[in-house]
Amino acid sequence: MLKKLEILNGELSVKFEPLNTRYTVKMTTNEEELKINYEIEEDDSISIFNNQITKDNTEVVITVYNDEEMMSYYLEVYQMEDKEVTNSEDYFKSLEIKSDAYTPEYIAPLIAGVCFVCILFLFAVLFKKKKKFQ
Repeated sequence: MLKKLEILNGELSVKFEPLNTRYTVKMTTNEEELKINYEIEEDDSISIFNNQITKDNTEVVITVYNDEEMMSYYLEVYQMEDKEVTNSEDYFKSLEIKSDAYTPEYIAPLIAGVCFVCILFLFAVLFKKKKKFQ
């Protein structure tokens, strides 16, 4: 069993625990293989399979074994692309609203009055008492 596992040119998804056998590794695109630092028991041997990283996701398998038992650790490797970050101040500048249009002060009360009259008319039509014919 692995006592210690460290990825020197990438980042493990979670802190290494010897009993956890599945990990995700994020690394930059310019790397061709994982650089692994590990520690095993004195009587154990180790084998690392599929450590040639390609553009596709790659699974690297680390197997620790001795005469009595064997344990494999699976590292799902994702290569992250470097992207240039832009300055957000440019976006905020373009969001400024400038308007030269002038709205007269009487427009807002006029619209409110028209809405009020419409609502009154609607209530009068809907709740009008019907005359009973005898």
